[in-house]
Amino acid sequence: MKLDEPGGADHARGAASETIRFATPAPFAWCCPRCRGALAAEGLDATACAACGTRYACVGGIPDLRLPGPSWIDHEADRALARRWLAETADLDLEAAVRWIYASRPDWDAERIARRTREVMRGPARLADDVAGWLAPCLGGGPDDPFLDVGCGNGTLLAAAAAAGRPGIGIDVSMAWLVVAARMIAEHGGHPVLACAMAEALPLADGAVGGVVSLDVIEHVGDPAGYLREISRVTRAGGRLALATPNRFSLTAEPHVFVWGVGWLPRPLQARYVRWRSGKSYDYNRLLSTREAMRLLRRCTRFDARLVVPPVSEHDIAQFPEGRARLARLYNRLAPVRALRPLFLAVGPFFRAVGIRRPDAGSGSGQHRTARP
Repeated sequence: MKLDEPGGADHARGAASETIRFATPAPFAWCCPRCRGALAAEGLDATACAACGTRYACVGGIPDLRLPGPSWIDHEADRALARRWLAETADLDLEAAVRWIYASRPDWDAERIARRTREVMRGPARLADDVAGWLAPCLGGGPDDPFLDVGCGNGTLLAAAAAAGRPGIGIDVSMAWLVVAARMIAEHGGHPVLACAMAEALPLADGAVGGVVSLDVIEHVGDPAGYLREISRVTRAGGRLALATPNRFSLTAEPHVFVWGVGWLPRPLQARYVRWRSGKSYDYNRLLSTREAMRLLRRCTRFDARLVVPPVSEHDIAQFPEGRARLARLYNRLAPVRALRPLFLAVGPFFRAVGIRRPDAGSGSGQHRTARP
């Protein structure tokens, strides 16, 4: 039997109590990302594919279904961090446990750790309006029909949805954030159903879900076309899609490195420019323009999609300095003006894509191609 992670199932037993706490006798079945065969649990520490024999480690009850390949994250170091977190934060409250993750980063100072911890803890409240608003059509039909959050990170969206009675399942490439997400979701009344996986190789059967949400993810994946093909594959006909991403040609600073003008440069020059201006790496950051995003959606998916100019949330505006808050409110007043829509889609700070999936060719469904969300 193959072992996808060398030695992966033999992790320290000191995390056993946390493993039991987060283990999920799943109401939703993950499948093998290699062959899509059924997975069978081997205790709390591993799961194996009945079809191809690949064996995957589990951390805290969460299967590690990542496949080898280029990634912004070192898989082994990430698993080790997740196990340390489980072992060392069992007696901490959630806020302190989130702070632990940021404090483990050697180049982060106390102010940055505190600021990012506050942002994570505010996340579910900040996303509550989105759950009740533009995301609502994607958020599943109940406990037996959860939505999928691709790139769920620390679980703030899944926690906000759980608090609103809209259960979801989550996939992320970082195991360290998934063990945090399990606690985040549980503390907001939800039942965490999570898997560590690559967005380009989703461990789900064809047509498994009726709604997919993926916020601020497409700009970080190594293969955006493959990512969209997988989302289209796992969404059933009539299912909903909601994406959000920063705009490559925004007139504001690039939001990951806070450098102006990055997206206006040819892609081969962007990383060198960012390093010159800020000293930061720009690996695994590839912002799309609205034209690029629509081209990918049309070529790689069966979604009838449209782009939306989103407002800046009042929750975010409340955190801005006074001058920036005034500009954000002016933007919110102008963004709904139909005549200005092309301008805001071209150079606005971010955009959304929403859509309904068409049936596969020959499926016999009568759904019309031009359906709109």
